[in-house]
Amino acid sequence: MLHAARRGLAAGRTTCSSTKFFGGRSFPAAGAAPLSGGAKRFYTSHPKEEDPTPLDVKYWTGKSAVPLDKFKIDASKYDLQKILSARDAEGKVIADQALRDTQLLQQHMAEIFQNVGAVQLVKTGLHEFEKMQAIVSLLFPEKTDYEGGANLRVEIEPNVYDTGAPKEADLQYHHEMAYIDASVKWLAFGALHATNNPLKGATYISENIGATERILETSFGQKLKDKGCCYVRKLPDQKFFTDNNLDSSIVYNFWQTSTGVEDMDQAAEIMRGKGLEVEWENSPLFGRYMVTKYYVDTFEYDPFNDKNTLYASVADDYAWFDSWPGVKELPHWERPLKLTFGDGEVMTRDEKQLWVDCYDQNGIPLLWEKGDIGIICNYRTAHGRPQYALSKGEKRELGVMLGETFKRQGELDGKW
Repeated sequence: MLHAARRGLAAGRTTCSSTKFFGGRSFPAAGAAPLSGGAKRFYTSHPKEEDPTPLDVKYWTGKSAVPLDKFKIDASKYDLQKILSARDAEGKVIADQALRDTQLLQQHMAEIFQNVGAVQLVKTGLHEFEKMQAIVSLLFPEKTDYEGGANLRVEIEPNVYDTGAPKEADLQYHHEMAYIDASVKWLAFGALHATNNPLKGATYISENIGATERILETSFGQKLKDKGCCYVRKLPDQKFFTDNNLDSSIVYNFWQTSTGVEDMDQAAEIMRGKGLEVEWENSPLFGRYMVTKYYVDTFEYDPFNDKNTLYASVADDYAWFDSWPGVKELPHWERPLKLTFGDGEVMTRDEKQLWVDCYDQNGIPLLWEKGDIGIICNYRTAHGRPQYALSKGEKRELGVMLGETFKRQGELDGKW
């Protein structure tokens, strides 16, 4: 349930015209000017109140929170070429549901996913996303389009996206699309290319029951439970960057690419339809900002465990960009993301570090080899990955498949 305290973020809206200098460039000290004269400030950060020192992110303790063999399937024991010999009416690869092998693999995947919240198929021999997607469809036939997302993703094939992040960036643990009303139940990864050392290019998942129990033992966790969160996002104008031939390396995502439309009114309507508050602001640095807010519980009811579990993380704060090329050069008040308590209270660095630690202490590596497929539950796991470097001739390419959407309901009474 949403708490009344979360609606209190209305004070202190003043336009600041002073300028801070950072890295040889100048930035407005506290956000952009309102688009229409006399409008109240929609979001103004208070830089002096915060310690933006990068967080210490480890992803795991060095020992997997769940044994790797608990969620792995050796796909070489199944004849995948035969299983994937069928075609649909459009000529796309699908599994032959009449085969006994198909049914056995489907049952095997479903059993592990139900019990663990993640399943990884290794030794598949698959090289095309279309075939990987067909295997994922054995477990989950429904997928979704990436609309309203915070980061910039390129569609590789229908419903298959790249991970949308540079290799130099540490990606904090997060639950996919937690910042809008319509989140996803699951997501899947397909490894088209993998590093020579699987640990170097690993994706990490965090076992969410452990992370939840750990944070609720703390006063910070109780504050998150009581106050909830407010997600603030700032999406620049792509046309402004194109018209002025500007360097887009400092942009996380444009409002045009996030919504899939060019019209401001249509874009705002799409975002409001996802439960966001929307306002426009002008910025000399980023053009017409779309600024959105989303008030929501920190915890979400998990139907698999019949409990309220964590569904937010510091990935939706400016800390997400601590190592992100280009964007990391921006002062924290100019970065595209901001996460506060639901009543507008700013989280301290120590509180954010504690949050990171709770996820890290329950980390599990997904070690990738070419052709591997991983499917994870968005309720029961968070996911992320550390930055990595590639040796000469090495590649790492993962496709992301987004699962069926659900409307967030937040916490349920009596489910702690």
